[in-house]
Amino acid sequence: MSTHTAIAAEAARTRKLRRQRVRRIGRHAILLAWTGVIVFPIFWMVSTSFKDAGEWVAWPPHWLPHTPTLLNYAQIFAFGALDPTLSRQATEQAFTIWKGLGDATLVCTTASLLALLLGTFLAYAISRFNVGGKYFRHTILMIRMIPPIVVAIAILIYYAIIIPYATTALFGIRISLFDTYVGLVLIYTVTTLPFVIWMMLTFIDEVPYTLEHAARLMGAGRILVIRRVVLPLVASGMVVTFLFVFILNWAEFLLALTLTHPEVTTLTVLLNKFQSASEGRLYGPQAAIGTMITIPVVVLGILIQKHLVKGFSFGTIRK
Repeated sequence: MSTHTAIAAEAARTRKLRRQRVRRIGRHAILLAWTGVIVFPIFWMVSTSFKDAGEWVAWPPHWLPHTPTLLNYAQIFAFGALDPTLSRQATEQAFTIWKGLGDATLVCTTASLLALLLGTFLAYAISRFNVGGKYFRHTILMIRMIPPIVVAIAILIYYAIIIPYATTALFGIRISLFDTYVGLVLIYTVTTLPFVIWMMLTFIDEVPYTLEHAARLMGAGRILVIRRVVLPLVASGMVVTFLFVFILNWAEFLLALTLTHPEVTTLTVLLNKFQSASEGRLYGPQAAIGTMITIPVVVLGILIQKHLVKGFSFGTIRK
């Protein structure tokens, strides 16, 4: 009887291990398939950036360029290497990556720095003085839950109509924030501020209050305590937060498209130009610009991914 029981128990363990192995293989297969779905557009974009015009819409499609070329990159970086078949007007309008790169760098860097500065001090106030109440820190991201399309038109009306009318009536000077660096920086700062507060709260909460108390006993004021005690200890968190917010601003499209034209041009807006009637569907240069936009995002994402988990977990995941 004991022998039969042992055999049955061993068979049950074998079936259990087989089911676990099948489930594990199934999970890995699903993850692998999902990874392929995510990675394939990136692969196709990079591949297309090295194809000549004849391969952009070839059928059956060429998964890899048969005759690799750097012409698409030459087109987006230098006017002199443009395809002669394109009209002068089209090339002048389409290939302005240097302006787009400069505008995107200026706007994203300035907005990220402003959001980091404001968000760090607001996070300190919430952490040390419980500003907003007990649950405020858990509801602060509700601003980001609002889709940008909901507020984009309202902001456009303020920028292009209400603010110019009000400044003209009050001061006799027409001031418009539409299609300006200041207007885009302001809206980027406001939309990314909740993320800065959310992430910096984690890092500031980890600073022992006893250090601040000791500094206060030695005669240091609140501002000096923040400068000499708190900020040095959360400096690495500030760097990670800045890079994360910079990525968000770098990849933003809808607000930049709605609130600018044609003086301020970010790279995402520039990318959209290649689908217009004047330039046509220039898939090669479009893929080249898309690749150039993606590279900084991927590199920065890899560098800060470990710290992002900590920042978004409110310190529940420690080093």
